[in-house]
Amino acid sequence: MKTKQLIQVCGSIIKEESIVPITVNIVKNTFVAEANNPYSDYFGVAPFNMQTKPNSLFLFTNPYYSLQEVLRFARLINLSCIQNLNIAVSVLNFTNDHYPAIRIKNFPDYAMIHKLQECFAEQGVEFARKVNIGKRAVIRTNKCFSLEEIDKDIFIDHLQEKTAYIALSKLIHQDFFSQMISNIRNNTASPMFDAARGAIILESEITDIIRIYSDHLEVDMLKRIQDKFEKGILQS
Repeated sequence: MKTKQLIQVCGSIIKEESIVPITVNIVKNTFVAEANNPYSDYFGVAPFNMQTKPNSLFLFTNPYYSLQEVLRFARLINLSCIQNLNIAVSVLNFTNDHYPAIRIKNFPDYAMIHKLQECFAEQGVEFARKVNIGKRAVIRTNKCFSLEEIDKDIFIDHLQEKTAYIALSKLIHQDFFSQMISNIRNNTASPMFDAARGAIILESEITDIIRIYSDHLEVDMLKRIQDKFEKGILQS
C-alpha cells in the first residue's frame, strides 16, 4: 500500500467573514467572537445557534502573539479536547480598527469557552478587555497545513476536511480574485464551492494559493478552476 506523502507547511488565508460576539460562558472582562456564517458562498445564510458546535472562534488578545507562540501555549494546556483543536492566529480588520486574536476551530462546546480561556491565561496569554467590532471583518489567519498533492499544484488538506488548495503562478489581488471566482461560478458547470485567497511557504518560496471548500473536491473540478485562474493571469 502506497504511503501518502504529506507536506507540512505554514501559511495564511484571507477571507471576509460575518462576525458576532459571544457574551456567555466566557471569562469576565474578555472578548470572544465567532464567524457565524462560515463558507458563506457554499452554505448560504446559516443562522447563529448557541445549541450547535462552535464555528471559528476568535479569542481576542491584548498583544499580537505569533503562530509559534500560540502553538507553544497550546502544547502546554492540559485540556482533554486540545489535541483535536485547529489552532491558529488571526488579525481581524474592521472598517476603522484591527485586532489580534487566537483562532480556534473544532471546539466541542460553547459551555467550555471560559475553561479554554483560563488554560491559555495560565500560560501567560493576555486577553483584550475591549474590542469594537463591526458586523464583518477581513480576517488574515496564519495557520499550519498538512497537505497531500493529488495533482500538479493541487493539494488536499488533512487537517481540515472538504478543503483543497490550488497553487498559482503569481500573486493575485482581491479584485482579480473576486472577478475570477464570479466568472467561474457563472460560466461553468462546477459544483458549488467557497473560495478564499492565501499563501504558503513551499520549498522555501512563497506560493500563492486559492482555498476551495466543497463536498465535491474532484481533481477535474479543481483543475478547471486552476486553468481559469492561470488563463486570467496570462491575460492580465
